Amino acid sequence: MAFAVAESRLISNIIVPDLDKIIKNSSWRKRSKLAHEAKSVLEPITSTEKPPTSDENQSDVDTSPQSLVVGVLHDSGTNELTLAESELILSPFINDCSLGNVKIAEPALDCIQKLIAHGYLHGEADPTGGPDAKLLAKLIESVCKCHDFGEEGVELLVLKKKKKMMMMLDCC
Repeated sequence: MAFAVAESRLISNIIVPDLDKIIKNSSWRKRSKLAHEAKSVLEPITSTEKPPTSDENQSDVDTSPQSLVVGVLHDSGTNELTLAESELILSPFINDCSLGNVKIAEPALDCIQKLIAHGYLHGEADPTGGPDAKLLAKLIESVCKCHDFGEEGVELLVLKKKKKMMMMLDCC
């Protein structure tokens, strides 16, 4: 599956560099599952293959309800990712934050901070809400778990991101 926004700033300037850092920092045997997850996200979003158009083979097009729902990631208003695409892209960052490894969590925290700062995340976070609200709630929860690392630098990053997330949620 190739993403329609493969040429977007969201993908090329924010997601790809931080996924590369995660792959580099988790490539050793104990964390190889994380590297594999990040690679599985990186491959389709950097693919040059164009997604099928409506006239092309309709049997290849995903028509599940989740693939048709607009997700929480938006790029400049014109390129909206589906909920399935948003979840696929955000899952490595969510998982990396909740592991307890500072070296792996830092690029994930950095990416989440950039997504918030540049206005690429939209929606309301509610663990009891719809799938998009649950995804944002899971993202916020994973960032807050990084506070438990006990490292001053990470705690400062978490506090900054938490403050920005709360400001973002108040605006929406």
